[in-house]
Amino acid sequence: MRAAILQGTSLSIRTLADPVPAAGQLLVRPLFTGICGSDLSQRKQMALLAEQTPPADQHILPAIIPGHEFSAEVVDIPSGTNTPLKRGDLISALPFTHDHDGTPAAIGLSRDHGGGLAELACVDAVRSFRIPDGIAPDLAALTEPLSVGLHAANLASRNQGPNIIIGCGPVGLSVILALRAQGRGPILAADFSAERRKAAADLGADIVLDPATDSPYERWSDLGFTPHAMSPLLARDFLGLPSGLNIFECTGAPGVIDQITKTAPPHTHVIVVGVCPHEDTLTPYEGIVRELTLEFSFAYRPHEFGEALGLLQSHSELAARLITSRQPLTSTEAAFDSLAANPHEIKILIDPHA
Repeated sequence: MRAAILQGTSLSIRTLADPVPAAGQLLVRPLFTGICGSDLSQRKQMALLAEQTPPADQHILPAIIPGHEFSAEVVDIPSGTNTPLKRGDLISALPFTHDHDGTPAAIGLSRDHGGGLAELACVDAVRSFRIPDGIAPDLAALTEPLSVGLHAANLASRNQGPNIIIGCGPVGLSVILALRAQGRGPILAADFSAERRKAAADLGADIVLDPATDSPYERWSDLGFTPHAMSPLLARDFLGLPSGLNIFECTGAPGVIDQITKTAPPHTHVIVVGVCPHEDTLTPYEGIVRELTLEFSFAYRPHEFGEALGLLQSHSELAARLITSRQPLTSTEAAFDSLAANPHEIKILIDPHA
């Protein structure tokens, strides 16, 4: 099979032996595979590792087939696999599995579990979902990032709204779509990219702004929201939880959590969705006096993956707004470069068979 291989500083198309599924797995043919910010981060980390490796040892650097967001067709089901799925079914699968020793592993982000930037891949049958009729394979490749946004929206259970979205990449836009589907508003969205702000408005954000010229932390009143006082200044007979904002941090950029902690009104629920691989700092006192809730959101629950497919089915035209281009496998390296350099890109899909 052909596959995109990330090794050191190289991202190339190679021909490899076909993967062999074990019992409990499915052999699938990826149809469309999305490139994620995690893929870009992994590429940077692999390049850094290559810089620290002597030239004579470059050949032993780990080789990875990226791609953890994909739709696929079931090609083979090994004996001993208990599943209602059958050959020819179109599926989307959670990109999580276990190594032989039981250690959790990510498909498309580890050397032993190749992802969807290949003509064939293996996924766990129990973590695979049949794509409902009417959802096109390219849209179905959005199931994974939509699940991330849906999980973050579900975690924001303390306050119904209003909602502030910081960063309108695929995850931030998925949060907006999930909130709108749940009837939770109003929504303010902030991003430096005009194209991403336009997508946020199309998906249902009530207010969109450019943080370079307008601070989202100074627009509470535009959402019809009046913050409660800090706890000691509440009315003596106040009972229950004071209402507050939901702020979704979807950038992963250094310093943003600290900025939110210092500027959020009392009783805000902050949900961190953006992946921050770096060390960051914040001042706990700032959050203490405001009694902020700081929560970190990781991936999704399996049932939310199925719910995301339902979102795609009922909001297909809106979800399609996330896709900015579709490219052949041979353009994978250029697609990585484009996503890293161009803020107008949102979700680039790769067709492994083109």
